[in-house]
Amino acid sequence: MTAATFRRAPDVRYRLLDGEAVVVRQRAAEVLGLDPVGSRILDLLDGETTVAELLDRLAAEYDIDRDRIASEVEVFLEELAAAGVVERVERVEPEDPGGRRAGPDGS
Repeated sequence: MTAATFRRAPDVRYRLLDGEAVVVRQRAAEVLGLDPVGSRILDLLDGETTVAELLDRLAAEYDIDRDRIASEVEVFLEELAAAGVVERVERVEPEDPGGRRAGPDGS
């Protein structure tokens, strides 16, 4: 999952208040609250940042072992996805000029 990328769902709006997020899912007319760490995770989900990069940032910002938080963050992301707050971004591998798809190392 570390290569996966997530973004906030199009109908999600949120505001940070004292470090915590108030999240509104407009289509579902739901309001959710996230603690400061959950708020930071939601803030970092821009559709570009991979889960691996997210884990690196959280580990650095909170001075915690990356491996220690990995499984908890992955479960949290799946919960957010199931609740319709975020969605997984499907990445398309670029094609090389010869029409072949580039491999993971760019070759």
